[in-house]
Amino acid sequence: MSVPPGVVCTPEEYSRSLSDPSIHCLTRGETIGAIVRIECGLISLVAVVGVFILIIRNGIRHVRRTGKWHLVQDPMDVLMLSLFVGDLFQAVGAVVDIKWIHSGVLTVGPFCTAEGVVAQLGETSAAIITLLIALFTFAGVWFRAGSTSLATVLVALAWLYVILIIAIGNATHPSSRTLFESPTPYWCWLGQHFLGFRLAGEYLWFWITLAVSVTTYPILFLWSRGNITISDTVWWRFSVHRSSAGTDAAERVRRQNSYAMIAYPIVYCLLLIPLSVVRWIGFTPGADSISSAATFAVGSLYRLSGVSNVVLLLSTKPNSVLFGRWRGGEEWVEMGTRHGAPST
Repeated sequence: MSVPPGVVCTPEEYSRSLSDPSIHCLTRGETIGAIVRIECGLISLVAVVGVFILIIRNGIRHVRRTGKWHLVQDPMDVLMLSLFVGDLFQAVGAVVDIKWIHSGVLTVGPFCTAEGVVAQLGETSAAIITLLIALFTFAGVWFRAGSTSLATVLVALAWLYVILIIAIGNATHPSSRTLFESPTPYWCWLGQHFLGFRLAGEYLWFWITLAVSVTTYPILFLWSRGNITISDTVWWRFSVHRSSAGTDAAERVRRQNSYAMIAYPIVYCLLLIPLSVVRWIGFTPGADSISSAATFAVGSLYRLSGVSNVVLLLSTKPNSVLFGRWRGGEEWVEMGTRHGAPST
């Protein structure tokens, strides 16, 4: 069998790829799409690594200046730190595709399994942590609640869940026999026959995060504008009115910071929706009709979530030990004022 132009597989590999899902030969167009996806992942990777350099620098300066090792000061510190860890995994999961560009063929094996694991670690954890950011921002506004201890426990449970579902799936379904982690077809991820693991291990959290973010955003938007006033005594009593101009300065800062935090879930959802639509279509008969260009376009867009979070971080400029700007000998601004959520 002759090999189409731009395909670097051998005739035997190409013939096998037509009927064997454990191997996929990249065409010239698919290679270009994969390069764009890798570049988007690389942009996010560089941006997120820059954030961790900032965190290390701030931590060293804080310890030298104060002699204190208490770097995490409120729930949002815990959540944001975990979010950037997820973004790091997610970006690495895209960048490693450079191996397939080099070889021109994707095959089941240890590298394919590792890529699928890293990608799922990043994508699922980022979705769950983004969900927690939306919930904690809303709880801080509506219930004036949310502790660092609770955030730490929930983040630990989130990572435990992600690690367990990946470990169980891979332990019970060796890819060499079941194609659990296999070409799908342009990168390695959960095989098409494992819909249950795809739902529990990723898609369910995508859609829960989307639903919660879309629900809480209008409420927090109106609250930040001063159109909603919540009772100080009972959470279920509130009033909707025209924007209040008499709000004191501290309350205005709290409103602005809370509104800034909900921007993370909203931007995440904007990048997520196209990817989710294409992947959900892939569950249905006739999925082969989805063009590789559309698949790579939404995949590349989603890989920009890491750099998007970094841009939001630089825009909101939180006054925290981990993420903020060092102010010499001054004390850091109290975390409750920064994020709109009460401190513990």
